[in-house]
Amino acid sequence: MITRTAFHLDCHPIIPECGFDCPKCIQKIETTLTSKDGVSTVYVKEGAEEGKVIVEHNPAIATVDQLIETLKMLPSFYEGFFIPTVTTS
Repeated sequence: MITRTAFHLDCHPIIPECGFDCPKCIQKIETTLTSKDGVSTVYVKEGAEEGKVIVEHNPAIATVDQLIETLKMLPSFYEGFFIPTVTTS
């Protein structure tokens, strides 16, 4: 069973000018998450939905808590790390 979970990655406390338009960050988010067992697709939203990451995953293999821990470990390429939260939309 595939579930779609939306996350918001807040990097503004660390990088105030961040607009999620850095191809290096977007590629790292996508490749790191899609390499996890149980993750089928990752969408990184830009523009009006900046910071929104949609992950299609099998929750029996890749739980939301595991995905949050993976997102917390991603470097922002400037300094510090992202602050992920689960969103409902």
